[in-house]
Amino acid sequence: MKKIFVLLLALPIMALAQQKQSIEDAMKKMEELKKGMTPEQRAMLEKMGVEKTMQGVQKNMAQGNPSGAMMPLGDPNKIPATLSTLAIAPMPVGKEKLLAYLKPIFSETEKAIKPEHKKALAGLMNKGKQTGQSAMAFWANNELDKALYLLENACITNPDDYLSLNNLAALLTISGYAYKSLPLLLYTQKMLPQSATVTNNLGQAYLSLGNIEKAKPLLLSAIKKDSTNTEAYRSLALIAQQQGNNALCAGYLEKAIAHGGATTEAINLLSKIAPGKDLSEYIRNRFKRYYKDHSVTKRFVVPAIPASYEEAVSRNREVETYFKDFDATINATYKTQQELTKKYEGQVIDNQAKRMAQMQQVMVNAGKPGFSKSIQDMKASFSNPFIAQGAIMLASIDNPQFSKSYISRMKTETVNRLQNVEELKQALKIDFDNKISALEKEKKGLDDGEGKDAANARAMQIEKDLCKLKEGRQAKWLEKTAQINNQYIHNMEDLLNQRLQEYLFWNTIVMQSLQDPTAVNYAAYVGYLKGLRDLAYPLFPTHVDGGLSKPCGDFLKTDNTLKGKIHDWEREHCEVDFGVDLAVTGAKMNCEGWSVYANFEIGSVKYDRSVDPVTWQTTGHSLTVTPGVNAEFEIGKIGGSLSGAVETTVKFDGNMNFQDVNIKGTVGAELKGPLGGKAGASVNVGSVTVSANGGFNSAPPSISAPGFGSDFLK
Repeated sequence: MKKIFVLLLALPIMALAQQKQSIEDAMKKMEELKKGMTPEQRAMLEKMGVEKTMQGVQKNMAQGNPSGAMMPLGDPNKIPATLSTLAIAPMPVGKEKLLAYLKPIFSETEKAIKPEHKKALAGLMNKGKQTGQSAMAFWANNELDKALYLLENACITNPDDYLSLNNLAALLTISGYAYKSLPLLLYTQKMLPQSATVTNNLGQAYLSLGNIEKAKPLLLSAIKKDSTNTEAYRSLALIAQQQGNNALCAGYLEKAIAHGGATTEAINLLSKIAPGKDLSEYIRNRFKRYYKDHSVTKRFVVPAIPASYEEAVSRNREVETYFKDFDATINATYKTQQELTKKYEGQVIDNQAKRMAQMQQVMVNAGKPGFSKSIQDMKASFSNPFIAQGAIMLASIDNPQFSKSYISRMKTETVNRLQNVEELKQALKIDFDNKISALEKEKKGLDDGEGKDAANARAMQIEKDLCKLKEGRQAKWLEKTAQINNQYIHNMEDLLNQRLQEYLFWNTIVMQSLQDPTAVNYAAYVGYLKGLRDLAYPLFPTHVDGGLSKPCGDFLKTDNTLKGKIHDWEREHCEVDFGVDLAVTGAKMNCEGWSVYANFEIGSVKYDRSVDPVTWQTTGHSLTVTPGVNAEFEIGKIGGSLSGAVETTVKFDGNMNFQDVNIKGTVGAELKGPLGGKAGASVNVGSVTVSANGGFNSAPPSISAPGFGSDFLK
């Protein structure tokens, strides 16, 4: 199974290969792996179609032009080594100069954009600020040509729309055209000098051109204006790394991650320069409010440890019943876990085969025009925004090297308990043990026996005193150890409960991309039960070696008639249901899938896209248009004229084919996304700007536009 996964992980790398040799190397690697496979594994590989896919890629590469179809991708963790020599136009002075700068760009874009795209956007054009807001919905869907076209139009029809000017510049920068975005950003910064986002975007543009001298002070100014600017922190980290200051680099990366910038790139870079760094607390602080308390943690609550011999006798049946039930439940759940695991392994194979089929559909176009964009789209569809955080958390929860991991915190609790017990023993030694030892020594030295009345009387008194001291010692021991151990169990229960919640949450996120996480989560439940039972059982006085007895009295009798009952609970499938709201876009996730969305109020567009958790396919789109009075709209093939008294939701399938139109009679009705719940908090887009990060020109741009590149989104 592991060898199959190695191949699956290699495929995206193969897909993004820069040269034909990369495909040939991947084919050789596959042949090497096949030699060590069992017949079942080779059959699985054939079922997935890996070899067939790779052969198809190799064939298409031979027939096509690989250098044109497979563009090399820039390293997101690397600043260009040399300063760009691209010509940068001067900052426009006044609106007339700004329009003079924008109109030729828009004219070229208008010529190059697909006619059907231009027609689809006709109803959203020439509306000034509203056009710019509508552009962001298409940006959220990775339809960058439409977003570019609309933003350019918005800026021309309303040059005072500094939001759209900033967003247009950000789109140009992250698409690889920072030399075109700089005049716009310089103009916008002059109008909005206190904007941390615009300042950051200006720094990002200079950085992507390799100009660290100009970029660094701007990025420092951005974090001074906004201490949570993750993009600025990450870029400052890259500058520090390039300048050889790994400590400063790590510090900036930690701040970026702490403020929500836990991207794969940031995590990988921090792991490289500061291996072993514990990032879990940053991520935990942002997500712990979404953790669920599972019902099993309420069904098995450890009873209080008896604080006296008499209490132990009176509660013996209750305590023993608890542990009998515990053992019976653990045995039953372990069998269920084995059954679920077997089913799980079969699901892995089936779901990986589905994923391979998706990759085959993309790879069949390898070496042909448009292939690079299909690869970018596939990468975008893989961008579950929480996988990177999930991988960090699962690796950190029980890492003994991290002081805040659960294994370390539980070890600390154990050390504290043992220390308290040792202190109790020292106190008992002074109050009881030394006196007991002295009396036992005196008794041993007595010359008692027949006719020695005085010695015999003393021996009898010593026995009484010993019984009294031992009873007193036991009473004190049971009372104090009950306090120590009950507090210990309470603390450990809390840690075990939190640990279970964390495992369930992050298991669901990480495993969801493979299949139903029930089997993995169920194993976590079983581990929780075992951990709780193992920590509690030896702390009860009735379970000490030899059994509990009263000094100078009887042993507590064992009840062998008790039998445990199995406590079943539902196998909860979904341990995740939450959304994260960002400035303009956000994300939601539950066990039906995950989605990204853009939410634009004030008479504009709301957008939602849901993604199947296993296949990563887009399963549905929803665009909600809330127009002004008699405003027209046209999205795809749907057009119309609406009054301000209704809200219309235009629904599409995964291929953006029209499905239906729902009209609601109340203005401002909430959009219910494919996953349920509102698609994010209301956002006043007029005060929100998009913040760029990177866009380094170390590779051809991720989009091409007329006047900027040679291949405009074929």
